[in-house]
Amino acid sequence: MTETDPGAASRAATSSPSLHPGQLDHLGKALLLLARELWVTRDRLAVLEAVLESRGIAVFEAIRDFQPEGALAERLAADRDAFARALIATLAPEQPT
Repeated sequence: MTETDPGAASRAATSSPSLHPGQLDHLGKALLLLARELWVTRDRLAVLEAVLESRGIAVFEAIRDFQPEGALAERLAADRDAFARALIATLAPEQPT
């Protein structure tokens, strides 16, 4: 009877890179895309909150409690899907055939 190494599977799984060297550029581009989108969103949200607060609207609670419906919910879903597709396309662009 042979003794098994409990860490062998884990080491084997991590011994080869998950990404090919050519994919590292795509990963970097995806991270930059996410960082850019996140900053734009944070910047716009801070401006919007400041404008609304200056007009006496308590936006923190209003945003926290708001549940989008109808056309807004549909638009948000479409925007989310487009963002996910752009991110995936950056991470794994289609190769020309």
